[in-house]
Amino acid sequence: MTTTLIVSDSGPLISFSRANKLWIIYEVYKAVIIPTEVYNEIVVKGRGKPGAEEIKRSRWITVREPKNQDEVTRLKIKFDPGESESIALAQELTATLLADERIAIKEARSRGLKITSTHLTLEEAKNRGFIASVKKELEELIAAGFRTTKELITESLQRMGE
Repeated sequence: MTTTLIVSDSGPLISFSRANKLWIIYEVYKAVIIPTEVYNEIVVKGRGKPGAEEIKRSRWITVREPKNQDEVTRLKIKFDPGESESIALAQELTATLLADERIAIKEARSRGLKITSTHLTLEEAKNRGFIASVKKELEELIAAGFRTTKELITESLQRMGE
């Protein structure tokens, strides 16, 4: 079990939820922190959509407000509110950021943050025996609306020997 702090943007949580696979994130990380804006995006604005009730009821997902609101405001020039708070909160907590948007990942890396993603979460799940095939899980996530690139799929499957 990992003891790494994970701060998640909304994208991966929504993608896993749409495919009824939120349990994979739980199995890999055991606990996830989301900023208030991500909670609002998924639970409040997304009421009735995949993930809303699961996130609302979840005991392993904690909601935290970033303390540095000046930094959040600066980030909002370039990013949506959820991404802005996710990056700021991950930086405050020295946490790993769970995100899929390339621009958010690039920003987080420029700040020295560790990154994980839907692809990397699936790879870790396979490495730890929670899933049998990254390819199968990716296909199901894509069928449920997860957007990725052929390059990322190829890289991920090559790393996993699939």
